[in-house]
Order: sequence, then structure tokens, then C-alpha cells
Amino acid sequence: PMVALTFDDGPHAVYTDQILDILEEHGAVATFFEVARNLPKAPEAVRRAADMGCEIGSHSYRHANLGKMDQAAQQADQAAADALFQEVLGTTPALLRPPYGSMNKTLKTTSGRSIVTWSIDTEDWRSKDADKVVTGVENAGNLDGQVILLHSIYESTVAATEVLVPWLLEQGYQLVTVSELIQLRFGDQVEPNRTYNYDYFRFQVPPLPAETAPAAA
Repeated sequence: PMVALTFDDGPHAVYTDQILDILEEHGAVATFFEVARNLPKAPEAVRRAADMGCEIGSHSYRHANLGKMDQAAQQADQAAADALFQEVLGTTPALLRPPYGSMNKTLKTTSGRSIVTWSIDTEDWRSKDADKVVTGVENAGNLDGQVILLHSIYESTVAATEVLVPWLLEQGYQLVTVSELIQLRFGDQVEPNRTYNYDYFRFQVPPLPAETAPAAA
């Protein structure tokens, strides 16, 4: 069973490294969807994440609503973002998570990226309460194949991550990147101009071989 933790809106000059400390301690990885204009605030943290085997995706240049843009505006946003990712990482992200999960047909078919949303929304930005975030995930049922949405810009999310990472491992889940989840758990390919959304992660998880299925609670 596999789970992908994802962290949006960073990098943060303090909290990104604290999240990486937790992941590193437990031999785990995650996917970070970074807002490009934040990259200069914590470039070393982003490079550290990549060096640890975490995945770096784009969360647009400035957290704008891409679903309300025409193609020219979307391409301009991506180009500005790519320039900063190239400067910090030497590469540009293959994954795009549109802010607010907002997208239109143009973005889906012309971005040249794999668009990834999520299947479990912790609403950590709303509560800023670590206990609520942890309880929400623990009560979400079977997490196999799921993509959990968190944000790396809140101290409360760091505190929640500190509890969730060991808890998920204790439950028998492997913590993987989104691309690893798609390839290894779904047996699928990460392809450009394709959307991996709630319905995909919720309803298309292949059954586990019987001998590796987690025991019933």
C-alpha cells in the first residue's frame, strides 16, 4: 500500500527544511508543488528536497488561477515559473498542480505537463490546527493509492507531518512521490497533457495481491 504526501505553496524559509527533517528521519519522500516566485526565499531547501529523492512540481509562478486564463497567459505563467525552476534546480518540473485545483480544457491539453490534483484535502490552511489535520487523515479510511494535500507554509502543518509520517509507516503504508505512486501502485505512466485527479486516485487503485493486503483493522 502506498500514499503520496504533497505540500503546496512553498518553499518556506523555515518550514520546508523542518518537513524535510521529518521525512529524512523516517526514510520517506514527498512531492512539493512549489510557487515559483517563492523559490528564491529557500533555494537550498528545494535543492535538498530534490537530492533526498523528493519530487518537485510546479504550483504556477504566482499562485494565479490558471483555469481563468487563456492559453497565452497560461504559457506566460509557465515560462516565468520555468525560468526560476531552471535557475534553482537546473531542470523544469514535469508535474503541474494548478492553484485551487482550477483548470480549463486549454490547460489540460496544452500545458505539456502532467496535471496532478489530490484525493484527500486536509484543509490545513483553513484550520491551522495540527490535531485536526492528523485526525482528518487518520479517519479518512483506506489511504492506499491516495494523494494527501498539505501546505508547507504553516507551522501547524509541520507539527501534523511529525505525527502523520510515522503513523502512516506504522499502518504499513509506503510514502512515495506522486510519480512513484502512479507508476508503482497504479501500474500507469506519467504522461504530459493528462490529468490525474480525485476520481483517478480514489477509484482506479488496482487491488493489491492478497498476500500484501493490509490486515483489517
